[in-house]
Amino acid sequence: MSSSYTYNETESFTVAHAKKLASKVAADLKRFQRFYGAPLDLWIGQYERELIELLKRDAVSEVVYGFKRQGHWTEAAVRYKALAGRLLDIDDDPGRVRPNLDVLGASFTSFRTTNSNFAKLTEKERKEIEDAAGFSRVLGSTPPLESGHWVEDLTYAAGGRGLGRSSVRTY
Repeated sequence: MSSSYTYNETESFTVAHAKKLASKVAADLKRFQRFYGAPLDLWIGQYERELIELLKRDAVSEVVYGFKRQGHWTEAAVRYKALAGRLLDIDDDPGRVRPNLDVLGASFTSFRTTNSNFAKLTEKERKEIEDAAGFSRVLGSTPPLESGHWVEDLTYAAGGRGLGRSSVRTY
């Protein structure tokens, strides 16, 4: 005799989930501030609010935060890629930002790549994201790395979605 069981669990992504994910990114940014003096608290709050709005609308593909020099990301940068529709049973604690990296002559900035859901947003919804963030983004091309490559190191998850974090490694 055989038996068959079906298990179906559905978890809705909420604003609370978006806030949880964005707060982990903000904690990483605070670590950058501690080690490198940037970004300022004002910018951390703005980046966090922007990310909450993008996550709750499922409208972000990836965001990079870090130090850029002569148009290239230095080793002192982290990239977050949106993860959805995957088994996200790992939810790491934020941190492990590397200290003592060369940021001489570099400035802290961010670059965002949206997904197809962003294109479907109304002009009003896009303005709400911008207003929540308190700054406007300009169009551009994804900056390359000075050297090295991205290495996935942490996963932040909530409500069936997540952010996969990568750091730059030169070895």
